[in-house]
Amino acid sequence: MSSLIVLIAIPVVAVALLSGRFTANSAVERGRSRRAWFVWGALLFPLFPIPWMVPALLPNK
Repeated sequence: MSSLIVLIAIPVVAVALLSGRFTANSAVERGRSRRAWFVWGALLFPLFPIPWMVPALLPNK
């Protein structure tokens, strides 16, 4: 049972990290904090396009 949990958790964590990375890179281009937007992107990865597009809609700092 625990191996099944690990088998499912690895891709989920990988997708969350990729989503956080894309969101953070998008935020840095607009002058926002990389760390804060990485966390938001990783936590909201099921809604992937939305967290990635939000920093693009914000005005430059």
